[in-house]
Amino acid sequence: MVNDKTTILASFEDIQRETKGRIVSAKERWATTMYSESVPEELMKKIKAKLNITNGRFNDVPNDPNMKSDLYDPLVNIIQSIITASGNAKYKNSTREAMRTRGKRLHKQVVNSEISPDIVIKATGNSFELPRTDGVEGVDATLGYTNVTCVMEVKLDHTTNDDEDLRVARREVQRMAIHAKEIFAQQPNRLFFRGLVIMESRVRLIQFDRAGVVYSPLINYHDDPDTLIRLVVGLSSIPEVDLGLDDTIRWNAPEGRKTHGAVMMFDEKTEKYTKYRMRNLDPFFKHDELFGRATRMWDVADADGQKLLVKDAWIGTRTTPEHVSLKKAVDLLGVQQLVDHEDRAGTEFGEIDYLRPSPEKGDFYDFENRIFQRIITVRYGDQINSFKTEATVLAALRDAIAAHERLVNAGILHCDISQGNILFGGSNAPEGIRGILIDLDVAMEIMYDKNPIDPRTVGTRSSQSQLLLRGQGLPYRPAHDYLDDLESFFWVLIHIIFDHVQHSQKWAKGFIALCSSTDNLDSGGVKRAFLDGNLLDSQIPDCWTQECKDMVIAFHGFMGSIAIQKECIIGTMTEEWDPAPMHELHAQKADHYGEILEMIDEALGAPGSNRQLPLA
Repeated sequence: MVNDKTTILASFEDIQRETKGRIVSAKERWATTMYSESVPEELMKKIKAKLNITNGRFNDVPNDPNMKSDLYDPLVNIIQSIITASGNAKYKNSTREAMRTRGKRLHKQVVNSEISPDIVIKATGNSFELPRTDGVEGVDATLGYTNVTCVMEVKLDHTTNDDEDLRVARREVQRMAIHAKEIFAQQPNRLFFRGLVIMESRVRLIQFDRAGVVYSPLINYHDDPDTLIRLVVGLSSIPEVDLGLDDTIRWNAPEGRKTHGAVMMFDEKTEKYTKYRMRNLDPFFKHDELFGRATRMWDVADADGQKLLVKDAWIGTRTTPEHVSLKKAVDLLGVQQLVDHEDRAGTEFGEIDYLRPSPEKGDFYDFENRIFQRIITVRYGDQINSFKTEATVLAALRDAIAAHERLVNAGILHCDISQGNILFGGSNAPEGIRGILIDLDVAMEIMYDKNPIDPRTVGTRSSQSQLLLRGQGLPYRPAHDYLDDLESFFWVLIHIIFDHVQHSQKWAKGFIALCSSTDNLDSGGVKRAFLDGNLLDSQIPDCWTQECKDMVIAFHGFMGSIAIQKECIIGTMTEEWDPAPMHELHAQKADHYGEILEMIDEALGAPGSNRQLPLA
């Protein structure tokens, strides 16, 4: 697992594709009741007394502006007046300030766009810091996506509407997605984000969560000033949880820069928090897509100094929580070990269902509910593809396969064997933990003996089994089984042998690329053809020992034999097949693992296997 540094910035076209099918409109009531508890009647009266409102109209807003720039200063002044009157402008070590930002260039990390918001609410406090602009020219050094609670786009009334056929609101959402993507990336404890599109008389609320986007219709804030006031108070809230920030992740930023941080875990039994000190300020692994699991991994240590890993993810409700699988793997040699976990199902900010408007009679909001999960596990070494010698990489692969067998015997199928999910056990690790199998977030209880047909497909494309890929969408594709995972180990080995060392086998580059093709049939087809062909000693790079070459050829032959046996059972996957022969094949599980482990054991310790390899 390595830091997912973005090398190619997302374009606006990428964002349009990312949001496609994820945008839903809400009824007006969703926005007009938002933050109702945050602004009781007495506070509402106090705020209104500080505003220039006559007969329900904000007098300071131009009635008929020529350009949207005519709105910037009046709107900033109104928003700041609301923030100040609400008491949110300053509380202890936190501040909130409305700022005009049109024309400022905010530092972007993940989106290739010059677009900046028109107005922001600038913030200081636990989750905020000055933008990290070292070495970046032309960007604002005091304001960025690292220190705002909310962003706002300004428009003129006549340029927008709620006509779905014209898709004006959809374009506003996609433009706001530029800011949302940056805020999720630069505020790594963000759970959700809300922004505003505001005009001379109307306002639209837009919410981004890990299931998609919800937007409100345009609401006339002169007719309904309470809604605008509540939205501004809520979006400038001092309690960061109201802003969509996870306040169990905490930093200190005494001079405007984060210096150290911690992750807090609440123990329901003791009703106390356990503090895990961050070893780095940022997650060492993260995905920057707007929607989905949004995995974040943090490097931490406990009170005794033991190195641990915190993993946060939004999982689907049909997915077995990773902590459930990890609990079944407790004390299994070679499998990632659970230290602590948190499941936020049923909580206000831990489940998408609670963040979305409740459907009214006749409504249907098409989105996948997701639940926030946190696990803390032991921290291990680097990924297996960071090897330097043959001996270390084969030992790690061998122990990971043995761990996989233990996991299967415990009733859990991993389902995502990949280079990233096999780690070294650490320097001088003893046999059994030289390689550690991690990441059980798509693991499942073994049921292929009961349900031989299952359309579920998960995993990492480069190492997914050829049969699962080629059978995608076919009515009688067999369920994912341990043999598919063993094939995934084989593809991990093939990548190690050909993709990480210097060699003269020119054919291998194109083959490796096709293994990772986004087209199921291309990836599955090239893998199947590889298993069907002869793998010759002369095709394997000479930097590997003869014993290693023999093992690779033997493993290739084993997986090719399994492919043929399965095809004899399932046929074309277009007609129902008899599961009895498949059960007979699975009954040989112990022999299958034993044969593979014996192959690797015979290659381990070969003369010359400890020398430094010519890495690519």
